[in-house]
Amino acid sequence: MRLRLMNRIYISILMSSLLLVSCDRTIEPTKHINRLPSIFPDYTDVTIPCNIAPMDFQLNRAENLETQLVISGGETTFQVEGKQGDFDIPIKKWKPLLEAQKGKDITFTVCFLDGKQWTAYQSFTMHVAADRIDPWMAYRLIPPGYGIWNSMGIFQRCLEDFTEKAIMENRLTEYNCMNCHCFQNGNPKKMSLHIRGRHSGSVLCEQGSVTKIEPQMPKGMKGIAYPYWHPTKDYIAFASDQVAQSFYANHRNRIEVYDTRSDIVVYDTHTGIAHTAPYMSDPGVWETFPAFSADGKTLYWSAADTVPSPYPIHYDKAHFSVIRTSFDPKTCTFGAKPDTLLRAGNTASFIYPRESPDGRWMVYNRMAYGYFPLNHKEGDLYIRDMKTGKSRLMVKANSKDAEGYHSWSRNSRWLVFASRRMDGLFTRPYFTYIDKKGNCTKAFVLPQRHPKHYYDNQFDSYNIPELITGEVKVMAHKIAKTVW
Repeated sequence: MRLRLMNRIYISILMSSLLLVSCDRTIEPTKHINRLPSIFPDYTDVTIPCNIAPMDFQLNRAENLETQLVISGGETTFQVEGKQGDFDIPIKKWKPLLEAQKGKDITFTVCFLDGKQWTAYQSFTMHVAADRIDPWMAYRLIPPGYGIWNSMGIFQRCLEDFTEKAIMENRLTEYNCMNCHCFQNGNPKKMSLHIRGRHSGSVLCEQGSVTKIEPQMPKGMKGIAYPYWHPTKDYIAFASDQVAQSFYANHRNRIEVYDTRSDIVVYDTHTGIAHTAPYMSDPGVWETFPAFSADGKTLYWSAADTVPSPYPIHYDKAHFSVIRTSFDPKTCTFGAKPDTLLRAGNTASFIYPRESPDGRWMVYNRMAYGYFPLNHKEGDLYIRDMKTGKSRLMVKANSKDAEGYHSWSRNSRWLVFASRRMDGLFTRPYFTYIDKKGNCTKAFVLPQRHPKHYYDNQFDSYNIPELITGEVKVMAHKIAKTVW
């Protein structure tokens, strides 16, 4: 009996060893193809954070191929078996490799079995930046139904792995609309969120507590949207607007979002008062998308002269400039006069001015007209040197389709932005590295496990991607209870 038991143990160990060898076999390519592999997503020659999740990808047209991926960097080399060309990189091997290769390259070689010989494509690299990216990102997932929806929510994703969690879902509030999530300087413990429909309103989430925002608005104003927190003080800038949308019957841009009225206010969360200035609430001007400077002493917004009614017919004449005024954080007061930072003229609109946290750079969107760049295929990202005042197109980050909302990491080195480049329909979050000279790198889409399957079956758009320094831990039922 004891001999039989020993034999069984021996056979079990032997079979486990053979299985390990077969899974981790070292391949030796005998044939080489002098071209890069066709992969999805296109991660060739991108710059990645040193704390990013595994950059899994799919070899296209590999359904009937036996494939292997060789990953090497420094003294480390390991292989990943591709199941029909789907390379799922082990995080336990990926993380130490990233740490060891800070400031250096990682090499990827895709191989496939052609008959009895292994064939290798031309290798490509990913450069590992020594600068980390903020570890979490918050965003809304929304189906592109425009006027009708049955489910949406504000979610958060850990960028260091594939963890995704819901912050708030509209199934808790009778499936109404929710949007405009915003954080103070990337702090997950200070968030605001807007809910529309029945029992509508904005909520303030601070240190786990949730309260409803009920501002004392200036005369003639009501409603708040498009928030932006002051970097250090408890002020939130809002647009007080009435939003509308129109659909085109025959136009390269399917939809237009516009306001019938729009002004700027700054809400003091302690007093409950919303402050404005005459030049921020001009009835003949649409003012929208406010943002504070990195030091909190300047307030930016975009503004355009109103166009004749009916607005949809004349809206291509709405050209938004970037306006700024001084702001005193001690008294919540504005400068006597504003000035124009980016003048639109009659050929462009400038939207979403966002200073880097170190104040060195500003990224903004430019399109032909209007203020909603994701609905404009010509919408592009630009970067402005705040020392010299010179702007330039972010060529490596842009695409032939729409680029929209963007958010900085706290170290001013990473930018996440929304783009429709993948299919022209759904917005996805893309990342680009910005060096000390303001140069950007080739953008890459948010990593996912089994990315081809994920993005082919993801029918929600990522809306307002915001980089944050940690996980949002406020309980969803608290938010629902507060607004209900």
